[in-house]
Amino acid sequence: MTPITRHIVSLVLGASLLAIPGKTFGQKGAEYYRSPVGFPIVLAGNVGEIRSNHFHTGIDIKALQGIGSPVYAAADGYVVRVGISPVGYGHVLYVAHPNGETSVYGHLLSFSPKIARWVREQQSAKRSFRVDLYPEKGQFPVKQGERIASLGNTGSSAGPHLHFEIRDTKGRPRNLIAEKVYQVADHIPPVVSRIFVYDIDSSNGVPYRILRKSIAVETRADGTAIPKDSVISFGRRGYLAYEVIDYKDEKNNTMGLYALEQRVDGEPNFQFSIDRLDFATSSYVNTFVDYSKNRLAKRTSVLRAYISPNNRLAFYGLPRDVSDGTIDLSMKPIRQIETIFTDDAGNRTTLKFRIKRGADPSMVPPKGEPVSWSTGRTFHLQDATVQIPGGALYESMIMQATRDTVNGIPVVRVGNEDIPLQKAANVRFSVESLPVSLRSKAMIVSVDENGQTKNMGGGWEARLNQVAVSVKQLGCYAVTIDTVPPNIQALYASGEQIPAKQRVQWTATDNLSGIAHSTLTVDGKWAHLSWDLKSRTLAHTPVRGKTPKKHRLVLTVIDGKGNTQTWKGSYTW
Repeated sequence: MTPITRHIVSLVLGASLLAIPGKTFGQKGAEYYRSPVGFPIVLAGNVGEIRSNHFHTGIDIKALQGIGSPVYAAADGYVVRVGISPVGYGHVLYVAHPNGETSVYGHLLSFSPKIARWVREQQSAKRSFRVDLYPEKGQFPVKQGERIASLGNTGSSAGPHLHFEIRDTKGRPRNLIAEKVYQVADHIPPVVSRIFVYDIDSSNGVPYRILRKSIAVETRADGTAIPKDSVISFGRRGYLAYEVIDYKDEKNNTMGLYALEQRVDGEPNFQFSIDRLDFATSSYVNTFVDYSKNRLAKRTSVLRAYISPNNRLAFYGLPRDVSDGTIDLSMKPIRQIETIFTDDAGNRTTLKFRIKRGADPSMVPPKGEPVSWSTGRTFHLQDATVQIPGGALYESMIMQATRDTVNGIPVVRVGNEDIPLQKAANVRFSVESLPVSLRSKAMIVSVDENGQTKNMGGGWEARLNQVAVSVKQLGCYAVTIDTVPPNIQALYASGEQIPAKQRVQWTATDNLSGIAHSTLTVDGKWAHLSWDLKSRTLAHTPVRGKTPKKHRLVLTVIDGKGNTQTWKGSYTW
């Protein structure tokens, strides 16, 4: 049974996702794990959904009862890791279970009291808001259904929800819906909206691709998809990409596709099914998708039915030496294509069309130098060097690196923003004329075609008298300096009394290199200070005595280039 067909027989009941008793996975299925929340689960995201530079590794459970609602242990176990960060999972718990798997609970508002007390002690000892902690084995045992945290919106969260994962014994996130650990009300087949046709040619032994055309597709409610053109012109050799989207029954949030199978004249040509994900290879999502088209897509995903040479993802169904998804019409000018799209609930959409050898388009090879994906290349420019290491590109290509000017800004232009990198490229500028007093403030920014800049980091390297940075995307880069300190604005004016149950809060912003570090003292002693990156808010929860007392506070905020701003004031609580 193929990865595509094995989920067809699933029957989905009800309007929400619930744990259903069964015997599918022994000690790893629905009879082992309960829901981590106490209300019907509605999904905001699923496993395998395409995110920026990674696959989504869990299910996102909507906060139907709001921020602060209970989060429960999915099974017996003990806490093995606790984290607090202004980015990523925010407040997060990891619970190890006797079956060897680990459940993960992210974007939490808070932990259970005993865990919260221990975390606060560790933060005080480390004098840091951001912590990554590993309790002793058995220090925090939990029982299935025990409240371990409260649902929140911390870290890189776009709205209140619980990010929930179950990782297998190898630490790989499982596809909980596809594996029927939980079942979801879903009768909507994937929606295919467009086919992209790419021709492949070569220049100086380096393959390059050209978009021949794109064809609109209509997906019907019965799971059939009809392209605008039933016969599609194709070159001698090329591959296809598909724009696709999926929904659950509530049809509010978009979901990632579970599986795809492309057949050419009835024979498998390309397959994938996302049952497991691997953190070590998650960034290969940038070659799994059609990167340039996917960047423009607002809600859909554009998926390539092609495996690039530098692609280590392990969920493809056919060995690369059997088929990488390319289609050759040199010997047979007409081919029948059948592509089946399957979601994690087993709903399928089938797309059928023919491709026919058409006139070869006037494919003008890209300008530049050949860059091998396996060996890379170093470009030497006037007062600048760009090094693209082996393994950075997903496929070999022809590329230019030049000195240029964008809106009056002198830049190094290397490739373009549509070229992602798996390994970082190194961009270096020789700026010996930069005054010694400003060298520690030097950094590199990207510059778009409108002259807008974005912090890329980097800094002065004294050994080489250069400003250098590592980047994971190509484009235009320039040197700048940051001498402006952050800005601090207090929510309450100095001298005010902080209302009961309220926190002391400030907003902190920076114009270029970003907030790097912040510290707070209360009456001369280090104090806890949280940082919410989304709202740019620093907050302190006062420890209140029996009677109000005036306290002296000093807040120091430092940006990425060491520019410092200090706020001093007093509050009563």
